[in-house]
Amino acid sequence: MRIQDLEEAAHEVVRLDRDYAKRAAGEFVIDRMLYSYLCARFENISRQHPVWMYGSAHPHRIDFRAGGTNPVVFELAWRKSPVGAGLSANTNRSELRKLSRVKQEQAKLRALLLLDLSTVPLREDHLRAQYDGINAGPGKFPRKPVRVIYVHNELSFHFPWSPFA
Repeated sequence: MRIQDLEEAAHEVVRLDRDYAKRAAGEFVIDRMLYSYLCARFENISRQHPVWMYGSAHPHRIDFRAGGTNPVVFELAWRKSPVGAGLSANTNRSELRKLSRVKQEQAKLRALLLLDLSTVPLREDHLRAQYDGINAGPGKFPRKPVRVIYVHNELSFHFPWSPFA
């Protein structure tokens, strides 16, 4: 699975959401549409991939993992209206921290997939500036970069997030 594959899947979910007269009610509806699309298109898709974090008695979970020779893990975030904060860096800090801890053997690509179902798209420079100010947190552990992928009906873009901000 590649970045372009994730963008294509996200565009399809955005398109499917527009087909409903009453917009999707929540993340679980969007999650189910994306999971169904990915399962139909790719093999070895799983949900709730466990990631152990220091000081936690139980594993944290990452939304999706695509196995195979080029494994990918990614978290899903979305917003429905232009005033929603669902795509902001502060809102997704914990997702970025989880993703940055996934070892290279478990995933070649770590991504935060931002689905924007609102009528007004975000600007890339504005979103990138928000994410540049977030780090992976204190502690001695290996950190890996995460690819932030933004998809709106009118545009899409992606950029790397460094855990060493």
